[in-house]
Amino acid sequence: MIKKLLLLSLFCPTLMWGQEYLRKNLNEEGTTYIKASLSSTFWARYYEANPNTTINGTEVSRSSDFSIRRLRIGLQAQLTPKLYVYGLFGGNNYNFISRKNDQDRIGILDLYADYELLPELTLGIGKFGWNGSRNAMKASGSMMGLDGPAFPLFTVNMNDDAVRSFGAFAKGQIQNLSYVLTVKSPLVVTSEAKEGVVNFAKNAPHRQYSAHLKYDFWERESNKTPYTAGTYIGKKKVLNLALGGVFQKEMMSELQNNVVKFYDYKNFSAELFLDAPLSERNDAITINTGYYYTDFGRNYVRNVGNNNTADAATPSYFNGGGTRYPMIGTGSTFCLLGGYLFGKSEKFTARIQPNFGIQYSNFDGLKDPMLAYDLGVNIFFKGHSNKLSFCYQNRPVYNLQKEVAMRKGAFILQYHIALN
Repeated sequence: MIKKLLLLSLFCPTLMWGQEYLRKNLNEEGTTYIKASLSSTFWARYYEANPNTTINGTEVSRSSDFSIRRLRIGLQAQLTPKLYVYGLFGGNNYNFISRKNDQDRIGILDLYADYELLPELTLGIGKFGWNGSRNAMKASGSMMGLDGPAFPLFTVNMNDDAVRSFGAFAKGQIQNLSYVLTVKSPLVVTSEAKEGVVNFAKNAPHRQYSAHLKYDFWERESNKTPYTAGTYIGKKKVLNLALGGVFQKEMMSELQNNVVKFYDYKNFSAELFLDAPLSERNDAITINTGYYYTDFGRNYVRNVGNNNTADAATPSYFNGGGTRYPMIGTGSTFCLLGGYLFGKSEKFTARIQPNFGIQYSNFDGLKDPMLAYDLGVNIFFKGHSNKLSFCYQNRPVYNLQKEVAMRKGAFILQYHIALN
């Protein structure tokens, strides 16, 4: 990875010099251009490990680590008034086990081209993150919480690549109504079906379809790229309602009496997003809430630990090792994120934003509901381009009877820096 970064610095030295060199206009009006960006998010973390957690074979009850949570290298070009090309390169979770797991690499996250046929209709093709939920399309550089919410990344790294897939899309805006329709080719799954265990199916993948509709009541949000802001830091007055869905035939399977049974994947979401300044001091409120129903098949539950560095299996608890917990599954989920941005001060240029996030899920495969929450604060030195965040995360630990046995926590210090 280091060699690739050095090569990038040689071929794109303007990334290292300053923001004024990151955009090249192709005409005098600036309506056609080539633009680059570079951002990185760093973590320092201390966490209470799930029971019986091991790291590289050594049992631990708690752990601390440093990592690069995200690296993003962006390149976009409005080559003509109608032809647009978007590329995003990088990766996630560069940590002390990355090389062991062959994850210490820079990959293609997004690479697509689109063409505006009409003011209300744009068609595109390539690899992209358009999906059926606002919160599945979060811009990593403008999130309010550290990861939240992460559960709408329902199929992440199972039959997609960090939520992205190859496919085609149609999108547009008709006055205040924004829409995106996609058809995608999911990645193949190589793991064999197991008796009585629902998981992603090993077959020739069927096409995956998604639709997302959003109505803006106040200022319109752009749908130029797939990614949405977590907070505008008092710069926009936004209120919108979104509906979305995803469908894939026979995405899941299990063995029943040694015969493969397939399940279709269905997802529905309804989301409300509010971000607005409250006074002349530019204090602002952010509310992001949603309801999600997801059907993976009979009693499916997936344990996920963001940036997890522990070994996978623990013998006596359902969660698995490290910070994993039941984040995704068949059933219903409600989420609520909120934040308050303090007003501008004559003494300090930095802006402060306390925030929280809650996920409450009723999964068919668990006896007890799943509740996880975050409590955090952001300090914006220069908007999202220079931001320090602190967060406490709390998660449940389930026993083998699928009941909550205890709770564990994690403390994370995050620094995000961007040139764009």
